Amino acid sequence: MEGPLRLTRVLILALAVLMGLATACTREADDGGVHLTWATLKDETGIEGRLIEQFERENPGVHVTLQPMPPSSDTMHNQYATYLISEDESFDLYSIDVVWPAEFASAGWARPLDDLFPAEERAKFLPGPVEACTYQGHVYAVPWYTDAGMLYYRKDILEEKGVKPPATWSELVAAAKQLQDADRFGFVFQAAQYEGLVCNLLEYFWGNGGTVLDADGRVVLDSPENVAALQLVVDMIIKDRITPPGIKTYKEDESLQAFRAGKAVFMRNWPYVWGLTQRPREQLLGKVGMVPVPHADSCPKSGACLGGWNIMLSKYTRHPTQAWKFAQFITSQEAQKARFLDSARLPTRVAVYEDVEVRRDNPQIATFLEIFKLARPRPVTPYYSKVSDIMQIQIHRAISGDTDAATALKTAADQMRRIPGFQGGP
Repeated sequence: MEGPLRLTRVLILALAVLMGLATACTREADDGGVHLTWATLKDETGIEGRLIEQFERENPGVHVTLQPMPPSSDTMHNQYATYLISEDESFDLYSIDVVWPAEFASAGWARPLDDLFPAEERAKFLPGPVEACTYQGHVYAVPWYTDAGMLYYRKDILEEKGVKPPATWSELVAAAKQLQDADRFGFVFQAAQYEGLVCNLLEYFWGNGGTVLDADGRVVLDSPENVAALQLVVDMIIKDRITPPGIKTYKEDESLQAFRAGKAVFMRNWPYVWGLTQRPREQLLGKVGMVPVPHADSCPKSGACLGGWNIMLSKYTRHPTQAWKFAQFITSQEAQKARFLDSARLPTRVAVYEDVEVRRDNPQIATFLEIFKLARPRPVTPYYSKVSDIMQIQIHRAISGDTDAATALKTAADQMRRIPGFQGGP
C-alpha cells in the first residue's frame, strides 16, 4: 500500500500548495501591490525569511511569499514540471538543482537572462555554477549557493607518519596502503548505484583529461582517458583493497560514519562534513584536513563535481521586473554573506570568499575557494537524468567485477547515443 499512500500524500500537498497560491493571488487583487511567490527549499534556519523582510522594506509595495517544496529533490522536480507544463503563473521564481537548468530551458519554462545578467556580472560568480546555468549559449538562472566534492584526510595520522596530503590518485593509493591497518581502511567514497556514484566518477574522468560530452555535445564517455580512470577505481576496490568490503553500498552517510569512527584515513565527500567535524565535542576535532580531489599524474589539475542550487525566473511570471529584482537581491553579495554566516551555505560570489570578516572567522573558506574554482557541472543536457541512470548502472557493474571498465563504458556510451532525441537517437 506504500505506493498509493505516497501518491495520496503528494496529491494532498499539491492541492494545499494550489490553495495557498489562490489566496496569494486574492491578496494581490485586494491591496494593489505586487506579490511574488518563490518555490524553494524549506527555510530551516529562518535566514531566507529575514532576507525577504529586508527586501520588502527596501522595496515597498513588493511582497514575497516563500513556498516550501517537498524535501525530496525528485518530488520537487516533478511538482515543478507539473506547474510549468500547465503554464502556471502563480510561481514567479523557482529554486532549481544544479542539474535542472538545461532541461527547464529546453522545455521553454525558464526566462532567458542574457539581457539582465550580462557577462560582466556573471564574472563575479564562480565559473562552475555559471556554466551549469548556461545552455546553448544562453543563461537561464543565477547561482544561489554551491557545493563540490573534496578529499578529507586524517591530519593527525598523516603528520605522525610524515605523509603529505595526496595531490594525485597514485599518491592517494600509496598513502592509503601505507596507513591502513587491521582497524581502518585507506579510503572511503560513494560507490552505491545512485547519483553520488556518477559525481564521484566524473572527478576521476576530469582528473584524467576525460569528459562525458565533448564541446559539440557528442558522447565521448568511452574514451581511453575515461576507461583508464574507471579502471583505477576498480583497482582500488578489487586489486589494491584500500576500501571496505561494503564500499559498493556506501553513500554519503556510510562514508562519513566510517571516517568519524576512525575506520578510514581518506574520504571523498561534500563540504557539509567540515562543519560536522568542527563541533566542540567531535572526536575528530583538530584531526581533519581537506584538499582538492586528486588528479592523474598526467593531468595538471583536478575537477570537483559541482553541486548546489540556482534561482530561475519562470517564463510565465506576470511580474518579471520585480521577480528579477528579488533574484538579484537574494543572490547578492550581502545576502550570500548573511546566508553563509547564518546557515553555512557556501556562496557562489567570489567576493564573499575574500571578505575580511568571513575569512577571519572561517579560515577554511580559502580552501573552499580553491576547490570551488576547479568545480565543474555534470553534463549540461536536457537528457541528464537518463544519462545519469545509464552511467550508474554500467559503472556499478564494473566496480562490482561483473564486467570490465572498457565494456562498461562502451555499453553506457552506446545506450546514451540511443536516447530518443539525443545525438540523433531514435
